[in-house]
Amino acid sequence: MTEQNIIDTVVEKLNKYPDIKFDKKSDSELEIFCRDDNGFDILLQTDQRENTLHFETFHWHFDNTEDETNEMLNQLVFGLTGIARLKEFSKNGKAYKWTLQIQDREGNWFDNGTMGLMNFNFWTKADIKYLQNDLLPKDILYADNETEQ
Repeated sequence: MTEQNIIDTVVEKLNKYPDIKFDKKSDSELEIFCRDDNGFDILLQTDQRENTLHFETFHWHFDNTEDETNEMLNQLVFGLTGIARLKEFSKNGKAYKWTLQIQDREGNWFDNGTMGLMNFNFWTKADIKYLQNDLLPKDILYADNETEQ
């Protein structure tokens, strides 16, 4: 799948859900908007060398291989369905650390990775906010997996 095909494929799927707002900025960039302040925007950028998927500030780089492209698309679906959420840490109203959490079928949350900025304000208590989308129902993902088995 070429970088343009990735964006076009995602747009084709998103068009089936008129409630999902998105902007195809170019053939290599797609932004999907959260519904409210409880969610996070998603940005997908494709290039010949690598692709990048952003959940707000949290992001990954994926090589342009079939396996990595599939992994990136799975992460995108997790972000759209709410199976993935961001645990955002802030001090004095400024976010400085994000932990990606993934939910299993039993409803348990597991840390999957953390990114952060330098914050020398270590004496101030951190506020924690959870950001989670519900743009697609989770059962869509589970229903697809069960029919394949």
